[in-house]
Amino acid sequence: MTMTGGCLCGTVRYEIEGTPQFVGRCYCNDCKKETGTGHNTVVAVADAALRLTGTLTDFARPGDSGADVVRSFCPKCGTTVVGRPARMAGVAMVRAGTLDDPSLVTPMAAVYGSRAVHWDQPPAGLQVFPETPPRGN
Repeated sequence: MTMTGGCLCGTVRYEIEGTPQFVGRCYCNDCKKETGTGHNTVVAVADAALRLTGTLTDFARPGDSGADVVRSFCPKCGTTVVGRPARMAGVAMVRAGTLDDPSLVTPMAAVYGSRAVHWDQPPAGLQVFPETPPRGN
């Protein structure tokens, strides 16, 4: 499977080769701030499967684990394209909304469901973890 996408202005483009490791929704407070809405949908892929063109600017902030989460965005339009949590080395969390065809992915689970706001709840039938799932899940 090949998926393509990019930022709002088109300065940054990417291609993903292969099947995502995970697709999920995150309802943590940082993701709400990043997206300006109630959740963030991410497509987790191996860094080696992601080919980026264009220049990104990084912003790092500690996540709940205390380890940095680096969010990379287009310096021209501000679109966050990918995040890289330090505690998940080698994994890129591509923002599903930046895919050219977001219908190619379906969320498998939601994390930080306990923090979901009443107007943006996880859909019925989706596995929801109240916080971060235990390692290995």
